Amino acid sequence: MMSAPTQTQKKEVFIVPRWAGAPHDDWYSWLGEQLQAVATEDGFDYQVRTLPMPAWDLPVIERAVGYLQEVLPAHKLNSNVYLVGHSVGCLAILHYLATIAKATPNAPQIGGVLCVAGWFSVDSPWQEVLDWMHAPIDYEAARRLIPQDKLIVLLSDDDPYTSGYQNNEQLWVERLHSQVSILPGRQHFSAQLDFDVRDAVRDLAGAMTAPVLS
Repeated sequence: MMSAPTQTQKKEVFIVPRWAGAPHDDWYSWLGEQLQAVATEDGFDYQVRTLPMPAWDLPVIERAVGYLQEVLPAHKLNSNVYLVGHSVGCLAILHYLATIAKATPNAPQIGGVLCVAGWFSVDSPWQEVLDWMHAPIDYEAARRLIPQDKLIVLLSDDDPYTSGYQNNEQLWVERLHSQVSILPGRQHFSAQLDFDVRDAVRDLAGAMTAPVLS
């Protein structure tokens, strides 16, 4: 008697774009296509959605958090949900997770978070950027919804907006116990493709686990 086919595990990936970023900018669409291309190899059903953040030309924290709560209320969170932030999108994710964690103490952990070109300060901020830089985040609350070793940060050594990448790296580690990689020559990770971004998502999902040596 033939056994029933194994059901492919669904992995939901939500991308929060950079400042003024839209769903088809940068590597967002490409990432979805790439994950679809390796879905069979990885054994996952990747479902990727880039979020059209409200009024993202001048992002406002409260509107961003409110929108993310509409898209992903606490009861929809689970270990197969992954959040990918780009630039200010990383801060939006942290604010959202902290809000959810404090409002719903029993909220489940998600699968993981990838922060690409995430910053806590920029070299020449304007007022709206200062609003994000100075707004407090309950890092401990946000971290409760992210499993250990499942917060990956990718930074560049020549980001034109954050020249002090070493300090930025230190803050990601101190505040959130992140795994940070400094990649050379990526500027603000605005290229239309980036295989390190793709593979970081696969790593979070569990597809890039090294084989056990016999």
